[in-house]
Amino acid sequence: MISKLMIRIFGGFGVGGLLTLLVLVFLYDSTAEVPARLIALNLFGSMLIGAYFSVSALLFEVEEWSMLKQTFVHYTASLIVLFPVFTWLTGWIPLNPQSLLIGWLFFTGTYILNWFGWYSYFKQLERRMNQSLQKRR
Repeated sequence: MISKLMIRIFGGFGVGGLLTLLVLVFLYDSTAEVPARLIALNLFGSMLIGAYFSVSALLFEVEEWSMLKQTFVHYTASLIVLFPVFTWLTGWIPLNPQSLLIGWLFFTGTYILNWFGWYSYFKQLERRMNQSLQKRR
């Protein structure tokens, strides 16, 4: 279990770091002067988010929990863990009521779309597997 957790953490760090690198490469502006500390904080924030989502996906493997409970716990933990990264660490969401509300709405909307995407994917996979089993009979 520990090795699986470490693989997920470092894999998430890698994905977050790679996404930050891609953003830096594709949005490169040679006239902009960006302090290295700002780049480092954004990179660290992306890596933390990648590690969090990689590890928190394990909540969906708790077979004793209903899908509703898994989703509720994951969503709530995501808000508790990620909003400090979005606000205090990186400053991606300014600390004022309007920005926090917009950030929460955007996060929740993205979460819902992502959840329905994965749900649809696994339902389709389930359907294909069942069809494959029926063909074997």
